[in-house]
Amino acid sequence: MKQKLSRRRFLQYTGIAASATVLAACAPVPAPSAPAAPAPTQAAAPTQAAAPTAAAAAPSGTTMEAWTQMTDVAATSTKAIIDNYNAKNTKGNKVTFVYIAQTQGSQSDPKLLTAVAGGTPPAAYYADRFTVPQYAYQGFFQDITDQSKTAGVSADQYFPFAWQEATFKDKVYALPFDTDTRALWYNKDVVQKAGLDPEKPPQTLDDFKAWVDKLNVKGSNGTLTQFGWHPYYDQMWLYTWGYMFKGEFQDATTKKITFANPNNVKAMEYMKAWIPTWGVENLDAMLSACAGAACNGPNDWFWTGQFATICSGDWKVSQAKQFKPDGHYGVVPLPGPDGPAPFASWAGGWSWAVPKGYKDVPNAFDFISYICGPEGMLKYCKDTYHIPTNKTAAQDPYFSADPLHKVFMDLLPVSHNRPPIPFGSQLWDLQVKALQDEIPHGTKTPLQALTDIDTTINKSLQDAGFFS
Repeated sequence: MKQKLSRRRFLQYTGIAASATVLAACAPVPAPSAPAAPAPTQAAAPTQAAAPTAAAAAPSGTTMEAWTQMTDVAATSTKAIIDNYNAKNTKGNKVTFVYIAQTQGSQSDPKLLTAVAGGTPPAAYYADRFTVPQYAYQGFFQDITDQSKTAGVSADQYFPFAWQEATFKDKVYALPFDTDTRALWYNKDVVQKAGLDPEKPPQTLDDFKAWVDKLNVKGSNGTLTQFGWHPYYDQMWLYTWGYMFKGEFQDATTKKITFANPNNVKAMEYMKAWIPTWGVENLDAMLSACAGAACNGPNDWFWTGQFATICSGDWKVSQAKQFKPDGHYGVVPLPGPDGPAPFASWAGGWSWAVPKGYKDVPNAFDFISYICGPEGMLKYCKDTYHIPTNKTAAQDPYFSADPLHKVFMDLLPVSHNRPPIPFGSQLWDLQVKALQDEIPHGTKTPLQALTDIDTTINKSLQDAGFFS
């Protein structure tokens, strides 16, 4: 017999050792594009959840909530897609956009987990796609396999990695939405002012170091007033560093996590040796200044000129048009140890899911299949310059018309994706802590930090029967 999700198990999933009352009262800070501060503690590996309390079905004519962390251009586009859906919907139900802030330093969402555990989930939830296997394993997302088959939504319509991330044990738990790739952005005006040639961007990491030395600007007190780059800001995650050095994060045969791959260790040793260029106190001060949404939108330090270069994604193309239409920017593949490293790019992206316990699954699926279908997806991706996960939609000439965005489209065939495992958010939190705290501050060596990640996650996977 299925039992209600216990408070103890719920707190395990959220990773917060506090009372449910305190948890519900916390107001997480939104950080959709700024990096998250390292989490001070890590949650114990979860066990599979029992079914949450069932919510009442949404009667015809009521409003269905769609929860999302989107802000700026993405939020504007999504609201317009919802308006289009509502105008076309003949079933009586309407969808409303609901913004929820993401917990800083984590990919978990206590508000969603509270709602599911209490039997009051939304109809639709916007999920970072690599976390879908975890939410499915924990019992927080609804199996929508039957609805997908009935609607003719199938794997062959999507990029394989996107569909794989949205499934768990051959069951569909979300529909892929957008994807993206990563490259090096640079401000041509700032670069030229420093006496560098913006038409000859660096090809190797050593070349890039020389650029950064000239682009870092310090005030009289030694504080950086302009960053040539930041080695763990925006999209410079541990994954990015590892792929720059041709590292791997999961064994293709055993499925074990391999953060301690020798090339990943080399990448982290290189980063640590480079940190004195800025001073770790300057790097920390920048992250602190940009906590939450402080540096989002027009306040992004790349748009204000406080950053000369940045590792970021294709979504910045639309932001440039909105916030700096007269700016002069370049985009190139990230430099590697021996030359350009297009293989350093990885493809992330988002999805839409129906949380467990929302009983009117057909109507909820009707909405997510619209927003993740050709019409909704194309509007969103054209508005935001994200890349469609639908293979046919991605062939639209629009996505390569802008020369900046074409760079990101060209990176798609060589981009990687994060390991789709049922402990994705725990793995994410651990890599953030290693990258932004343990390694730069010297509390662990790169080898020890990465080995500890492997040990923790592989034990969780072993205990969950993932390798059987």
